[in-house]
Amino acid sequence: MISMYREYLPDRTKGYMVMPDGKELQTLEPPWLDNEVGESCIPEGMYRVRRDTTGRFQYYEVMDVPNRTEIEMHRGTKPSHSQGCILFLTDSDLGVLLGWFGDNDWALEIKEQ
Repeated sequence: MISMYREYLPDRTKGYMVMPDGKELQTLEPPWLDNEVGESCIPEGMYRVRRDTTGRFQYYEVMDVPNRTEIEMHRGTKPSHSQGCILFLTDSDLGVLLGWFGDNDWALEIKEQ
């Protein structure tokens, strides 16, 4: 299981994922807007993440998000680059995820810092 910790700001949600070796990958999401489709970060909780080979960005997809679909993980540097997805600031951070998990499913727990 990977933990992701968030800090909620009025215009964005900053966070980081802690990898099994302790490396922290910075994340960015839209602000919390009551789980509004295409506008809000997803709710805190435990999610299954699967390799995505058919979506727009084709890295990973967060599954079983309440009232939401197509929540991808991809590169982006500002909240407007996301429609509710989890952004990584660099391609190398996405490469770290691929290196750890490849095509395997994994668990992600999202919580406040």
